Amino acid sequence: MNTLNQEAPERQEIEALLPWHAAGTLSRKDAEKVERALRSDRELARRLDLVREELHETIHLNELLGHPS
Repeated sequence: MNTLNQEAPERQEIEALLPWHAAGTLSRKDAEKVERALRSDRELARRLDLVREELHETIHLNELLGHPS
């Protein structure tokens, strides 16, 4: 099954969940939904990689800010 054949709203919903999936904060049901979509859609998996990179960079930059005085 190719995600390109999925309806656009469903794919958009999955894509919107990627930041929470990357952070590990999705419910089990939503996480499984995202995982199923990722197995069948390389582009979606690529986007998840980008989200993870962005999350890592955001954390890194926030850590560089240090603690408030």
